Amino acid sequence: MITDVDIKKMKRVFATKDDLKNFVTKDDSKRFATKDQLSDTTKELVDLIYSVRTELKEDLVNFKDSILTEIIKLREDVAVVIGYRDLIEDHDKRIEKIETVVYQ
Repeated sequence: MITDVDIKKMKRVFATKDDLKNFVTKDDSKRFATKDQLSDTTKELVDLIYSVRTELKEDLVNFKDSILTEIIKLREDVAVVIGYRDLIEDHDKRIEKIETVVYQ
């Protein structure tokens, strides 16, 4: 004979009606995407990622070009300043000579 204890054990092992109500039915499965729909979505995502990657790559190349252009300009400016350094130092010596003569 089955006792109440046996019934409780069976409820823990086997599914009850209430447990089975939580499973997906045929009507519920319409809410989920099919394999083909997921495949199409995956293709769209891959295309989107590729286009974003391409745009980022182009932006980085353009940014790099603009930075390199500015660095080249700065190097040219430094070269010009270095070229004038000798003349400026020569002016300092000449001014010192003039000041010594004038202030004596």
